[in-house]
Amino acid sequence: MIQPICKAPPSVQTTAFRRKPEPSVPQVAVMIFSGEYDIATAQGLRADLNRVRDIQRVILDLSDVTYVDSKAIHELIGFRNYRAENGFEREAVVFHSPALRKIFGILNLEQVFHCVSNLSDVVRNDNTPSHLYYAEYQLDSED
Repeated sequence: MIQPICKAPPSVQTTAFRRKPEPSVPQVAVMIFSGEYDIATAQGLRADLNRVRDIQRVILDLSDVTYVDSKAIHELIGFRNYRAENGFEREAVVFHSPALRKIFGILNLEQVFHCVSNLSDVVRNDNTPSHLYYAEYQLDSED
């Protein structure tokens, strides 16, 4: 007759196992950008975007952005492509600038991103776990 083993045999070394709790991952991230984004800041822009790329719902607030060039647009599209490939929600982009609206319109980026004029149009007033992030890398327009 085979008896069930309740303890490991003495010849087997055991270690107590305690699972660490999963870190709290927000379901919504709002990242605030300001200043100018161009080829000189592209690597920093990519680093900022990577901070939120694996969060289900992302809102990119470009309300205080005064300039973007093609390299910055390239980084935004690369960010969108990564998230689409990994099944994340389409990002919302907030901007007031007529120049940014024109760029997004010419490039048909309004079909790629959910573009709005006000942050309040995309932020829900519920108990969804959310985090606010500030972009660390930018070139101020006064420089």
